[in-house]
Amino acid sequence: MLIRAYLPQILTALFGGLFVFLGITTFGNAWAFDRIYVSLLVFTGLVCRKDINVVSVIIILVLQLLWENLAWNLLVDENLVKVTLYLAALYAAYYFRYDWLAKMVATIVIIASICEIYWYSNNYNAPEIYWYTWIMISNLLIRYLVFCRVSFVDRYYPKKGESVNLDWVIYKLNAALTILQAAMIFEYLLRHLLGFGDILIVYYSYSYIIHIIGTITIWAIFSESSKRIIPKLLKA
Repeated sequence: MLIRAYLPQILTALFGGLFVFLGITTFGNAWAFDRIYVSLLVFTGLVCRKDINVVSVIIILVLQLLWENLAWNLLVDENLVKVTLYLAALYAAYYFRYDWLAKMVATIVIIASICEIYWYSNNYNAPEIYWYTWIMISNLLIRYLVFCRVSFVDRYYPKKGESVNLDWVIYKLNAALTILQAAMIFEYLLRHLLGFGDILIVYYSYSYIIHIIGTITIWAIFSESSKRIIPKLLKA
């Protein structure tokens, strides 16, 4: 009985520790880390398939993964692409204006757009900051979907939608990612516009921070979903 009572905490600690270990050991190997992340999403979706609240969070994360990978392959350093992207970013900032991050994103996008025009008019080899702009849009969209997730679930599964801890974690982590992208763009502007070429703090720490946030996301997905599913399995 004692082991049964503490089994959820034991399993969470063991497997959670394993995922954190894998996150640490795969640093610098994005291919391996992405496979672990995708595998965890699929595994969690299958195990928690009867819990529509966990499944709907997993669907949001899968969508984020899909459109960011699609953008990585489609976004190119072309003027038309940049114009389209910056206009889309401004529209997104307006659409998600009730999110406090939207004002920061709009400010960064406006400044970046002016800089892009300046660089273009002076035939300057502009840095590729448009990718970070896209990630900010993606993060705002994810925060919106997470915020509205319960109402979306209730629309198709009446009275089954409920807020889960994973919502809050994903919501906050995407805020951190948005701020990181903004800091990256700001640092690029300092180097390429104002000539502070030695400022590379965010540039060198970016991959470390991204990997840490990714590892925390993996831990949160497993930890929060296991808290909901393991007690039900034990009762069965």
